[in-house]
Amino acid sequence: MEEQADAGDVSSTATHFDRLQEEDASIWALLRILLSVSTLPHVVLIVALSSALQFAAVSNLESLSAMGFVSLSGGYFLTGLFAGRPTVQGWIRLAERPDDDRSVFSRLLASFRICLFPLVMAAVVFVLLILLFGEQGSVVDLTSVLPWMLSSCFVIWAIVQGRGFGRWLSSVAASKLPPAADRAAGLGLSSAVLVYAVVMLVTVQLIYAFEMLADSGTSYFEAVVGNTAFFALVSVVFAVAWRRSKTVRLSASSRTDFQRFSQRWMALSQLMITWHLLTVWRHQYIMPGATVLFLEEFLLMMFTVLMAIWGLTSRTFRSPLKLVSVDNALPMGIAFGYAYAGSVAMLTTVLNDIQAVMMAGHLVVALTFLWMQPRVLTRIMGQTEAEEHIKRVVDDVVIASGTSALETDVAAEMPSEQEPATPIEQQAEGQQNALPEHPAREADGIGEEIEWKEPDVLAAEVEWDDEIELLD
Repeated sequence: MEEQADAGDVSSTATHFDRLQEEDASIWALLRILLSVSTLPHVVLIVALSSALQFAAVSNLESLSAMGFVSLSGGYFLTGLFAGRPTVQGWIRLAERPDDDRSVFSRLLASFRICLFPLVMAAVVFVLLILLFGEQGSVVDLTSVLPWMLSSCFVIWAIVQGRGFGRWLSSVAASKLPPAADRAAGLGLSSAVLVYAVVMLVTVQLIYAFEMLADSGTSYFEAVVGNTAFFALVSVVFAVAWRRSKTVRLSASSRTDFQRFSQRWMALSQLMITWHLLTVWRHQYIMPGATVLFLEEFLLMMFTVLMAIWGLTSRTFRSPLKLVSVDNALPMGIAFGYAYAGSVAMLTTVLNDIQAVMMAGHLVVALTFLWMQPRVLTRIMGQTEAEEHIKRVVDDVVIASGTSALETDVAAEMPSEQEPATPIEQQAEGQQNALPEHPAREADGIGEEIEWKEPDVLAAEVEWDDEIELLD
């Protein structure tokens, strides 16, 4: 019975599309955690300390700035590892006090006490870095190499951003899919033309909006004509994306749910690619103002942190490792934020141009999406088909075992006059009739020609005395 129950549970397992729709930690739920009032001082502190360390980096203190970013990132990472304990949770979160009669300013200052534990952990990491990798370190001197090492991580953070946001787009594309049903395989031109038209229409509107933000004073027609080269670039990238994914899209067209998911995923990912290419283009040719540039850098950092932590939480909730959960999402997110801000600061110092850093990051994300497009379709369709096959096999096994049990019960309940009594039943009723010489049977029994007899017993012919003599 337990095995059948377990099998029933397996047969009712949700498909990969179902799990994409029901992520354990949605992006909006994670955003509420990161911006909760009970943890807001951590967010305020990362803005203040990142700005201070950024200023130190551009003031020829790259090594000190890099060690500060690494220490703060490591301190919040250690805090995240201990965040599952109730005591640590009380240290890093504000408790609700409805009867608090202090002034707003006093409560605001007191709220920053939840940052003490992560800062202590960061101080421990900083001391260890000095002792091990400082100028007089016991291992090796990394004071001059650490800024370069931290700046090289910028490419990794950009890839993480692209993969995290790609997972969210795939969950959006998997919502409200039609039931799985076979259909004639084939790629129609109308869907590709429709997606291309939407991409180009959005691109034209964004180009004109960015021209207005840059105070260029160009008209709508001038904005379109002046950026013709970018529209050609978008068209070429669109053609490359559709050509690379042709085989997997053709495979997806044989099922209704796969086809709908494929169309949505390609449209959303292509819009994301176009957005990042447009950002690179406008940094090079439209020239945004310094205020817009700073705001974009800050929003990009927050966006990258959000996407990276959301990707980690949605992957590791079912993992036995459980690196990121609801309890430690905030400290882990802040740790990633310090690491990302340190990479941008160091890369800005190395290249002496924040605009080049922004362009490089957007270009890496666009290439990541272009690489992911066919692979996401292949992976999701393959996992869905494998899970459906396992479910069908398990369901067949459960049905077969249930049918055998039913047939056994029916046979046991049949009246005795409908079938001849078996030899066991004859013995139970006191009948000593011999078995029929040629009983009717459909198949020969195993060992029917063997003459069975009682097994020989060791010393069966020996006569034993009743008296037993005990010897000392």
